[in-house]
Formats: sequence, structure tokens, C-alpha cells
Amino acid sequence: MNRHHHYDVLVAGGGPAGLSAALAAAQGGLRVALLERSKEIGYPIHTSGGSWIQDLRHLGIPDRFMHPIRTGRFLAPAAQATFHYDEPVSCILDVRGLYQHLAVLAAQAGAEIFPATRVTSVIVSQEKPCGLRAGQAGEFFAPLLIDATGMVGLLARELGLREPPQRYGLGAECDVVAADWPADTIALLVGSLVGPAGYGWLFPHGDGRVRIGVGLLHPDTAAQPEPALQALLEKLRRGKIHDLRLSAVSAVEYHTGAIPASPPLRRTSADGLLVVGDAAGLIATLVGEGIRFGIELGRLAGTVAVAAHHCGRFDAAFLARYDRQWRARYGRMFQRMAFANRRLARYGDQAWNEKIQLLARFPAAAIPPLLRGEWHAAALHQALWQNRRHLQRSFLQRWAGKARAPAGPAG
Repeated sequence: MNRHHHYDVLVAGGGPAGLSAALAAAQGGLRVALLERSKEIGYPIHTSGGSWIQDLRHLGIPDRFMHPIRTGRFLAPAAQATFHYDEPVSCILDVRGLYQHLAVLAAQAGAEIFPATRVTSVIVSQEKPCGLRAGQAGEFFAPLLIDATGMVGLLARELGLREPPQRYGLGAECDVVAADWPADTIALLVGSLVGPAGYGWLFPHGDGRVRIGVGLLHPDTAAQPEPALQALLEKLRRGKIHDLRLSAVSAVEYHTGAIPASPPLRRTSADGLLVVGDAAGLIATLVGEGIRFGIELGRLAGTVAVAAHHCGRFDAAFLARYDRQWRARYGRMFQRMAFANRRLARYGDQAWNEKIQLLARFPAAAIPPLLRGEWHAAALHQALWQNRRHLQRSFLQRWAGKARAPAGPAG
């Protein structure tokens, strides 16, 4: 049996970034192999699946994978803010369904997907990467590798682009049947409602099912998310959080996951290598959102791979165009969100109560750009200006000074 396999591009990891990179590369005519350690794409689930409808539609994601949300609630121990949207702007994703959809698209474009194939190491020749070892599956060779191995960052670590993560979020989540929870309402919980340096969530996604989870930032806290999740579930059963109460909670699934909580890698490309998704730290750390960035920037990596083959260039200088392009679009936003993430992790109950009380003064239109990192948006600037006297000691203070006074009403 031939245990040596030759391709144009090798992708390690079958999450949204890896699948999207494989799709774009295959659409460009390249022979692509994607190696995924799990036995099936989209399982186990490591994310709660919150995202934004307009971005997903722009990326061509079908609406059938989006469960629309019309109401968002922010809850601190002694404060709350609620926002309603007649036209939904956010959604909770069918994570497994979406990932398998991306896999089907990649396979239809010609990519070969190998589930249950764990990459163990990078093959290096003449000081340059040239392939991947994958246990009993054999050795796979290609002049260009794409690291989509998530928090592990296996390829990037072996090739000297990253160290073990120093700051990261750990999450635990139950997917429960809770028919009395409103199907179009999410809740985000902070402070001692969930634990230090983190937040909790209730995300409905259809059929009376709700993802209830807790994410905690390490090393900001030594607390673990699993006991914090059990404590949150007990509070919900007993009606100990504002007006929230779930009369019956029966678990269907249990998920755990980890996400980076630092700015992106300084370099996400090197000789024969591109790094995408969580492996590169390309996520919005304010709320731990990575799926839409994984899809968009994974496609970018696949497009750069096609250009590299057309030019016969796999050197670091050529592949650095990948870094330049994603940084031009999202670099400043990722940096700002990482800064905000660190500030928020230090908040205690008093600070959270004050911030949620302030947030309640904002119009609903200002909340999506705040969470999306679009801090230049007119609706957010107007809210900041109108509440400028209340912004002292807030993590928004530095941006309030940059908001210009809105023009007065016509006439």
C-alpha cells in the first residue's frame, strides 16, 4: 500500500478556516488534501456558534444554518440591559451543519478530505517544510502547508511561528432542552453570575434547544468552566438570576473548547506555510467570535496558495501578502478587541453593574457595531457622544474622545 501522497496544498484541520482554505485552493485548480483528526467534520463542537447575519450572507452562507435572534439581554448581578431588533442582525449557527456544508463545497470543488487522520509532525527538507506525517495514513507531501489546527497551532509551533498560548479562554457548554426559553432571545451574563474573568451565555438555536455555557479567561483566573457551568445551571433552575428561570433543563450534548485571547501572531506566514483561524489568533477576542473570520480569511489563504502555485513561489517573502491583506482589513480591530478583552477581565461586580447600567442607555442600533468591533460606526459614535459624561473610567473612554458631535436636525 502506497503511504506517500503528493498534492499541491496540504491543509491540517477541518474547522471553518481549514475547510474554506481548501475550498478556495481547490476552486483555483490545485490538488488539495485536508487532514482532520476527528472522525467526522463538525464533531465534536467547540463553539457556541454566535455570529452576524449580514456577514454570513455576504460570505454566501445559506440562511438555513442561521437561527435568527431578535432580542439580546446583558445581565450583571445588579443591572441589566435589553435590546430588541425587529429585523434580526445576529444568529446562532447550526455549527455541525455549517461545517459539513463547507466540507461538501470543498469536496465538490475537488479537495480530498481525510477524517480520522491526525497530523503528528511536519516533514522538513533543506530547512523548508515539504509535507506532513499522519500516523498510519502515511506521509503527505506538498510545497505549501496551511495550519488550521486551532489552538494547538501544531505546524506554526513546529516551524517557530508561535509559542504555547499565554492567554486563552476555556469554555464549557450544555446544549439543553428548555422549551420555556424564548426562541429569539439570547442572554449574556457577567460578573459573579458566572465567575471571575469571563462570561456566560444562553443561546437558543431552534426546536426548544438552548446552548448554556461559561467561558473563563486564563491565567486571569484559575477557576475552571465546568463547575462554573454547573453553578449557573443550578441558579437558572432556582430562578436566582433576575427574572431568568428554566423550569426544565435536560442536556442533549456537552461541549468544551478553548480560544486564543491575545492579539494575532506577529507572523502568519513563512516559507511554505500559511496559518489560519484560531491557530493564527484571527478572532475577535471581545466576545470570542471566530467563525466568520475563519471562513473569510481561510478563503484568503486558499487564494494566496493559488497565486503561489501560479508564480512558483512558496517563499516567505511571497506568502507575506497573506499577512498584509488580512492586517489591512482586520489588524487594528483585532488589536483593539484584545485590549478591551484584557480590561474587561479585570472587572468586578461593581464595575460590571456600572457598565451594564451605562449600556442600557444606548440605542439598540449601537450594540451590534460595539460587539462587532466596528467602533467607527455612526450609531455607536452618536451613543458615545450622548453619554460622554457617563463614560469616565469605562473601557470606552478612549474612544469617546474621538467621537465627533453629530450634526443637528435638518432645519
